[in-house]
Amino acid sequence: MVKFRDEEELSRLTRHAQSGGERALTTALYLMALQRLAAVPFRCVDEINQGMDPINERKMFQLLVKVTTETDNAQYFLLSPKLLMSLEYNPRVAVHTVMNGRHVADHRRWDVGKFIENAQYYET
Repeated sequence: MVKFRDEEELSRLTRHAQSGGERALTTALYLMALQRLAAVPFRCVDEINQGMDPINERKMFQLLVKVTTETDNAQYFLLSPKLLMSLEYNPRVAVHTVMNGRHVADHRRWDVGKFIENAQYYET
């Protein structure tokens, strides 16, 4: 049972009653609630941030980093085609970027300095 606004009544979580973002947020919070209760080698979530508005996506990501890095009972794999700019990480988070497809430049021609320059430009 969920509700997302003070004036709403609790209702069953279904694909008809809530938006995709609301369902994704509920799923993320449920998985994080299980973090301390069930020890597993890893958890994997695929595109859980899709459909979320940027405000809730940022809040969910900050909470995910906090919850998943304060315990040692599981690794988390968050698979996503996109992440918001300027997200906060901590030293226990590793980010792996997979670039694939015919339009991706050959890694031998990458200009790492240009990548960093572009990232700094778009961060401001």
